[in-house]
Amino acid sequence: MKKLFAVILLVLFASSFSFAQINKNWDGTKPEVYKGSKNFVFMYAPFVSSNLGDAYAGSYSRFQDTSSLSIQNMFGVGFQYFVSNEISLALGVHFGSSSFEPTWAGTVYDGSGSTLGASLDANYHFKPLYSVSPYFGLNANFGMYSEKIDITSGSSTTNLEFSGSSIGFGLNFGFDWYFTPGLSLGGKYTFGMRMNSAPEYTYTSGSVSNVYTGPKTTGFGTGIASIMLNVHF
Repeated sequence: MKKLFAVILLVLFASSFSFAQINKNWDGTKPEVYKGSKNFVFMYAPFVSSNLGDAYAGSYSRFQDTSSLSIQNMFGVGFQYFVSNEISLALGVHFGSSSFEPTWAGTVYDGSGSTLGASLDANYHFKPLYSVSPYFGLNANFGMYSEKIDITSGSSTTNLEFSGSSIGFGLNFGFDWYFTPGLSLGGKYTFGMRMNSAPEYTYTSGSVSNVYTGPKTTGFGTGIASIMLNVHF
């Protein structure tokens, strides 16, 4: 995979060089910052993996016990569209659904789960500096999760249910570097807060049902920096 990535970079470099030689009046790649411009967004970690990943699309809280929870980030399809010559909207959307029905030692497990999340960035792009387009903007994100498991052993049935959600807001500081026509690399910091709901776990056996609730938490501060690869079309 790393060799393939190196070959792709070499081809891009050679094609850019050839393009510049053929077009004598060409003065470099210009940022595609104008109304109607659009692109797909991929997460990229060049020093960790050569693989491209999904765009961030919110998070949710998950029950661990009555005194703790875990936060699960979600990733999905990323798309950006310029609604004006300066303002872009970048959307990350996630949807997931799963089911399972194994049988172990005569006990049947029938489970299903779903996740839904989205992250929206509204960014204002400043005047480009050569092939770099810096921007400042706002972020809003949310996510939710639910899971249900029915356990049947003989004539007895036990039901387990889990649910949780999170919502967040933030300020973006970033840039896009248009290093070749049709492609750009972006970097972004997000400073904001995330409010995690109190996740629930419901245990039902026969006519007895018990509901356990995890803690509700709020976090505020700087987020992890993101690196994106934008594919324009």
